[in-house]
Amino acid sequence: MPADLRSALILATTLAWTQVLRLGPYVAAGILLAALLGQLDLPRRWGRWLSRSGPGTVLGATCLGGVSPLCTYGTVPVLVELLRGGAPPGPALAFLVASSLLNPQLFIVMAGGLGLHLALAQVAGVLLLSLPVGLAARRLRPEDFLNAGALQPLNPSPGARSEKKGLLSHLLRLTETVGLYFVVGVILAALLQTLVPPAWVSALLGGGHWYGVLLAGVLGVPFYACGGGAVPIIAGLLAQGMSPGAALAFFLAGPATRLTALAALGTLLNRRALVAYVVYVVVGAALAGMALNLVMGA
Repeated sequence: MPADLRSALILATTLAWTQVLRLGPYVAAGILLAALLGQLDLPRRWGRWLSRSGPGTVLGATCLGGVSPLCTYGTVPVLVELLRGGAPPGPALAFLVASSLLNPQLFIVMAGGLGLHLALAQVAGVLLLSLPVGLAARRLRPEDFLNAGALQPLNPSPGARSEKKGLLSHLLRLTETVGLYFVVGVILAALLQTLVPPAWVSALLGGGHWYGVLLAGVLGVPFYACGGGAVPIIAGLLAQGMSPGAALAFFLAGPATRLTALAALGTLLNRRALVAYVVYVVVGAALAGMALNLVMGA
């Protein structure tokens, strides 16, 4: 660790600038791809297909949700319209969960900042977590898990609207939001690498400790805000001894349980189903992380 405050600040600044140079191109590419895909209004284009039933449709809905660039708030109004029109809830919920956990922008930033193996593990984890939700929804009665107001006429708040915006305005909005989280994440990552002893990270979140994976999944609930900001922090923790499984657990539990995602899911799910969903995601993320550690021998 640095001997004094001045040395610590210099080291932190150097580490932060290195992270900006390393991750900046991937963040920019992710923002551009998300802005381009956002012009296609994909959920509405896929609406007829999502209205079908069958296990194959649930799998397809999960895959489509993973490549959808919309946030959870942008997806919910579309899915509510489908449900009000008589669409089966299985594919709709599978799509919603997958879109909360993954998007093309996050995949690109994870691949560039954490390695392709972790990005692909994230994709596999999303499939393993989203499919059971959609399949279970097919076997249950909608009133068992849907909010009583889910099928009522929806009056979305300004933050929940999904109107199509121009490419430039969409690009600027994404750059402003993701860029802010990215800068904050880079600064926090540099400070963690400078001030936190690697032995602490290895002891709490390193390989060989099952509780470290579970702890990372639990920490994803309150601390995950945006993939662009989380990737630099996790990259720094990985360099200090965090296990790949713990990183995966964080990125599976965090996006699905952040407050904005839970508020959107609360539009569709009743309170009991929402609590069960949070527990399911955290436990499932921890199990997926432990499995990844076993596969990688971490």
